[in-house]
Amino acid sequence: MFARVATFEGGDVERLRQANEEAMASGELVLPAGLSRAMVLQGDERRLFVTFFESREALDAAEERFEQMGDEIPEEIRGRRVGVDVYEVVFEATA
Repeated sequence: MFARVATFEGGDVERLRQANEEAMASGELVLPAGLSRAMVLQGDERRLFVTFFESREALDAAEERFEQMGDEIPEEIRGRRVGVDVYEVVFEATA
């Protein structure tokens, strides 16, 4: 399994939350193919968008959709992307 972590600064957390909820409720949220799980982590000044894929190939194939999503959500809402990293998941535990 692989994780893609996109880091953003700024933006409007409440508007982002509202936009995501509305897009999910209406069925308009189109996630990248091959995505198995996604989460957003909010820190003091940064936000991490963490997505999980079963293979590196699936993650790489999703990059175009991630770029489209960036165009669909205005920067004043999503924030400014300051980094993208990819990690192989070597351990996972669930309760």
